[in-house]
Amino acid sequence: MSPSPTSDLRTVRSVPDARPSRAAAVSQALRAASRKARGPQRAWVSNAPSQRRWERYWLPSILASFVVVVVVPALVAAIYLSVFASDQYASEARLAVRGGERPQPEMTSALSLLAPMARVQDAMIVADYVQSRGMVEQLQDRVDLRAIYSRSDIDALSRFDAEDPIEDLVDYWRRRSEVSIDAASGIITVLVRAFTPQDALDVSQVVISISEKLVNDLSDRSRNDTLRQARVELDRAQERLQETARKMRDLRNVERVLDTKETAKVMTQMVADLRLDLIRLEQDYEAQRQSVSAQAPQLRVLDARIKSMREQLKNLQAELTHSEDIATPALSEAMRQFDLYELERKVAEQQYVAAAAAYERARIETQGQHVYLATFLPPVLAEEPLFPDRPVLWLIAVAGCLAVWGVGVGLAFVVRNYVAI
Repeated sequence: MSPSPTSDLRTVRSVPDARPSRAAAVSQALRAASRKARGPQRAWVSNAPSQRRWERYWLPSILASFVVVVVVPALVAAIYLSVFASDQYASEARLAVRGGERPQPEMTSALSLLAPMARVQDAMIVADYVQSRGMVEQLQDRVDLRAIYSRSDIDALSRFDAEDPIEDLVDYWRRRSEVSIDAASGIITVLVRAFTPQDALDVSQVVISISEKLVNDLSDRSRNDTLRQARVELDRAQERLQETARKMRDLRNVERVLDTKETAKVMTQMVADLRLDLIRLEQDYEAQRQSVSAQAPQLRVLDARIKSMREQLKNLQAELTHSEDIATPALSEAMRQFDLYELERKVAEQQYVAAAAAYERARIETQGQHVYLATFLPPVLAEEPLFPDRPVLWLIAVAGCLAVWGVGVGLAFVVRNYVAI
C-alpha cells in the first residue's frame, strides 16, 4: 500500500535542516562580541536580592540626609535667631571733608581741579582710619570698647571675649562698623552697631571726634611743614643778602670807594676839565711862540704847566681805565666787581622779599583752619534694633544647608551610577 501525502509531509518536517541559516550565525556572533565588550558584571548586580535591598534604602537615606543637613540646622538657626540672638542697635553719621582755603586768582583754575581729588583722598584716609587699629586703641582708651562688646547679656556667638588680644578686637570692630564713601561727593557714611542704643551713640560720637582730630592733625602738619619750609627759605635768603652786603663792604674798604658810579662821574668830569684847560694852554703857548722866543720865561712856564697837566691827565685816565704804565688797579676793574656784587645783591634782595612774602602767607594760613570735617548728619539715639536681620539670616542659613545637601546628593548619585555600570 502506498504512503499518503499527509504522512510524507510529516516525514519531511521531522527531518532537521543540516545547514544552519546565515542570519542565526550572525546573531550569535554579535551576542558574543557584546558580552566580551561589557566584561564581567558586578557581583551585586548579578545578585538580585542585594540590588533590591539597595533600591529599598536609597530613598529613605536621601530623606534622612535632608532632615539632618537641612531641616535640623534650619530649626536650630530659627530658634537661635528668634530666642537667643541679641538685638543690635545702629547709629549712623555722615561726614564730609571740606576745605576753607582761598586760592589766589591766578591759581583758581588749577586748584579748582585739584580740590575735589584732594577731598576724596582725605575722605579715604578718614574711612581707612575708622577701621584701623589706631581707632580701636583710642576707642578703648576713651569708651572701653572691650567692656561694651563683652557684656554678659550679649549672646555667646555675638559676644567678644575680653581676654582676646588687640588683633581680635580690631577684627571684631570691623564687623561691628561699616564705612562707605561716595566717590562723586566725598561723603563718608559711618555706621556703628552696639547692643544698646546708648552704647551705639557713644561709640559713634567718639569715632566722629577722633576723625575730626585726625583731619585737623593732618591739616596742621601740612601747614606747619609749609611754614617751616618757608622759614628755612627766608633764613637762607637773609643769609645770602647779608653775605653780599659783607662783600660790598669789603670791596669798598679795599678800593676805598663808596660809590664807583659817582667816583667815575667825578673823575670823568675832571678829565674833561683837564683836557679843556690843556687845550687852552696849548693855544696860548702857540700864540705867544709866534711873537717871543721859545726860551722866554713865560713860554717856559706855559710849557711846564702843559707838561704837568698832561701828566695829571695821563694819571687820571690810567685810574679810570687800565694802563700798562701804571701798576695801580683801574677804576673800571673796581666798577666791574661792584657791578657783579650789586647784581648779586639785587638778586638776593628779590629772593629775600619773595621768601618773606611766602613766610608771611604761610604764617597767616597757619592761623586758620583750611581743612575740616563737617558732620552734616550727626548720630542720634536709636529707637529700635535694626540688626540682626533675622529673616534674611535664616534664609541665608537655609540656602547654605540646601546647597550642601544638594552637592552631597549629587555626589551620591554619581557614585551610584558609576557602581551600577
